[in-house]
Amino acid sequence: MGFTGKDEIKQIEFLSTIQDAEIASKKQSIVDALCRDENGVQVIVEMQVAKTKGFEKRAQYYAAKAYTRQANKGDQYEDLKEIIFIAIADCILFPDKSEYKSKLTIRDEDKNEHDLKDFYFYFIELPKFPKTKEDQLENIVEKWVYFFKYAKET
Repeated sequence: MGFTGKDEIKQIEFLSTIQDAEIASKKQSIVDALCRDENGVQVIVEMQVAKTKGFEKRAQYYAAKAYTRQANKGDQYEDLKEIIFIAIADCILFPDKSEYKSKLTIRDEDKNEHDLKDFYFYFIELPKFPKTKEDQLENIVEKWVYFFKYAKET
């Protein structure tokens, strides 16, 4: 993800992966991993083995749910922390994109400015990862992607 300096993740806390609904009639969600770093930023990690209809909407739902669960009665909105959603998919999620890694945010469509900064979505599509040998890997992200793509062989 390229975090450095004050944004570098040094320590994480694993949270319950079950995001209960506040109202019984609402949908409960269960994520694969939910963590919080030392700055309070929550990271949701989802592993997706097959293309599922609505997965992109589910990603947004999980992120929104984690975001809203931060606020209790009397809390100030400015205290809400970022939510980072990471999907590692063994399928093609975005057929029109050629890159294996996508970073999506909320942007101003007219000026392409990033003013609403609390939601980050990272999608890694393993079938698009082009490297097939360990000696081709150039950084830690590529090493992790290679590990996930070739887990059966490694």
